Amino acid sequence: MAEKRAYPRVKASYPVLYTSHVYPRLKVGSTIDLSLRGATIETPFSLIPGETIEISIALTPQVIKCRGRVVSTFSLEGGRPAAGVEFEDISKHDGLYLGEYISYLMDEEESEKG
Repeated sequence: MAEKRAYPRVKASYPVLYTSHVYPRLKVGSTIDLSLRGATIETPFSLIPGETIEISIALTPQVIKCRGRVVSTFSLEGGRPAAGVEFEDISKHDGLYLGEYISYLMDEEESEKG
């Protein structure tokens, strides 16, 4: 049975900077997909389910900043770590920008199909 999400996800690769409350050093990754409520992040560093991270996503020309919770972890092809992150604290302004950006990406995706 296919998973039904309340918020649509779009494939999107954007640079991510994050710090973890478990390992507070700044780390780099990239998004694999985005939604209004979360993202899948590819990173050279393993994350732990339940871990809280502070995230900055570079959606040119703006940087979206929020706090998120790691809800799942898995390995990509080649063993590179990835994690599903649920956004828990995002400003109204950043949330609106993210929503507009996702709508734009969805429109682009549709026009490429058609």
